Amino acid sequence: MKLHDPNKRHSRREGVVIAMVALSMLAIMSVVAIAVDGGVLLNRRRDVQTAADAAAMAGASILYEEWPKYEGIDTANDAKSAAKAIAAQNGYTHGVNGATVSVHTPPQTGPYAGRRGYIEVVITYPQPGFFSRALGQGSTTIGARAVARGAWSADGIGVLVLDYTGKSALNSQGNGSFTETGGRVIVNSNHNEAVVDGGNGVMRADQFFITGNAQVNGGGQLETYPIPGQVFVGVHPTPDPLAYLPAPSKPPDGTLTVTSLSSGNKQYVLTPGRFTNLPTFKPGDVVILKQASANANGGIFYIDGGGFKSTGANIMMDPGTTGGAMLYNNPASDAVSEKIQITGNSSGVVNMTPLENGPYTGLMMWQRRDSAIAAELAGNGNFTIKGSLYMANAPLSVSGNGGAFAADDGSIIQGSRIGSQFIVKDLALSGNGNIYLKYKDSPSAPSRILCLVE
Repeated sequence: MKLHDPNKRHSRREGVVIAMVALSMLAIMSVVAIAVDGGVLLNRRRDVQTAADAAAMAGASILYEEWPKYEGIDTANDAKSAAKAIAAQNGYTHGVNGATVSVHTPPQTGPYAGRRGYIEVVITYPQPGFFSRALGQGSTTIGARAVARGAWSADGIGVLVLDYTGKSALNSQGNGSFTETGGRVIVNSNHNEAVVDGGNGVMRADQFFITGNAQVNGGGQLETYPIPGQVFVGVHPTPDPLAYLPAPSKPPDGTLTVTSLSSGNKQYVLTPGRFTNLPTFKPGDVVILKQASANANGGIFYIDGGGFKSTGANIMMDPGTTGGAMLYNNPASDAVSEKIQITGNSSGVVNMTPLENGPYTGLMMWQRRDSAIAAELAGNGNFTIKGSLYMANAPLSVSGNGGAFAADDGSIIQGSRIGSQFIVKDLALSGNGNIYLKYKDSPSAPSRILCLVE
């Protein structure tokens, strides 16, 4: 009788188990390699993208800062240097540990290729494997790309009425026309009568964007050109594009030189600086505003109480200085006497131009943001005011009463040119004369843009 050898049978099973364990270990190692090394790769990918984003923003900050000087061109390579420095701080230095850091301004690829004010950062890094090396796999190249923008750019807004709820936030009751050239008219109010045209005049613009709706009565109408019918209602409101801009610091006192003229009138020569309780400038008076180059006060006329009021005086820029000017109204109270009021005279001249350089480029008038005192501008005679008028919490009343102004091509246009851009809480238009607001190709406050775009 042949006996069964249990030990021998066990030996055969043991060999099979060893083989199965070996195969299982290979599978387990593969799974571990995928899990662990894959997780490492994902973490590294996020790390590289974060570094690229930070580097692009650092470069864009320089483009933004240097915009007044270079207009988005990295002439001195400052933006590239800043981007590479931030990439290095985040652990990615070009040529170290296999990393590559490529910076291009303007970008070389994508929808922003060749456009100034943009910077492109591309970072690659060879990530070595851990468990995957046991399977014969080497490093994996990880790449990330970011594009950022730093610019001072036109926003295309000719008129922005910021009031979110008011009836007649944009109100036209005049018989003359209001023409906005080259920009959009935007009204944020959600009221069903956010825009009211109750006169016989026409409000013209490239486009109208109204959060609420418009009410047109009498002979008034909303007209768009060059494409008719571009009146859109129910749109989302637009935030204040100048909300980021810090108010100017209070400068040293400016000077006011007074000279007597005939018929009891006076000539006033003002240098940029702080003023309180200015006199009311009357018909026949001459007011000369020295421009930014006159002193170190940045061309800012800081009205620190008492307002700025002209009831028909001639107002002009000093021809012996350059750089433009800005009126900043800092009311001492809520009294009407604290307002900005400029009225043209049928036989007079008003010619005012905004700042040409610095953080307040394009701004002609700015009232302190929390002040609700209404400002008034009334055109007549030879009346031209260029630049942005900014009154975030106050209404602006603009009227046309005849007169004429010289267009950029030298032709004479009947009406008054009042501003290049309005950014106000509410806007009221009136009068029998024409009012022109020219946004396109005119000095206005640019929006500041600093953001990632890719």
